[in-house]
Amino acid sequence: MEYPDRCIRGIPRFDCLLEGGPHPSLRLYEFHRPSQERKEWHEESINWMADEDAIAFTLKQTNEDGSLQFKVGIAILAHIELNKLKKHHEDLFDYERRPMEGNKYHGNLLLRDGLRKERKNMIRSALAIMSEVILRENIQEKK
Repeated sequence: MEYPDRCIRGIPRFDCLLEGGPHPSLRLYEFHRPSQERKEWHEESINWMADEDAIAFTLKQTNEDGSLQFKVGIAILAHIELNKLKKHHEDLFDYERRPMEGNKYHGNLLLRDGLRKERKNMIRSALAIMSEVILRENIQEKK
């Protein structure tokens, strides 16, 4: 399967950033949600930057109550960096494209269940380090 060059992780709260930003903390990549499709994995939702509208789409996503889901901004991850992380942590870290109704960009970052805390934090730290944070206030949204 082909993947776009980059993906987006939305930033819902300022506590996902170190000292309020512009660097992501481990909280941005928690992997608390069990994967519905892959047993023994946990996932974090992302949007793949398949076209120029992916950023605007991500910033417009809402919660069930209609409020903006990603009030703070976005973190952009390069696909090539995800591949390096996947190779370094073979069979422990992965990613996927998983479009869903209403979101053709959707995918997941995946982390194997049962990892030691140190390994899990190492992977989460690597994701944070390779993320480029863009705060909502600094983004020129398409109208």
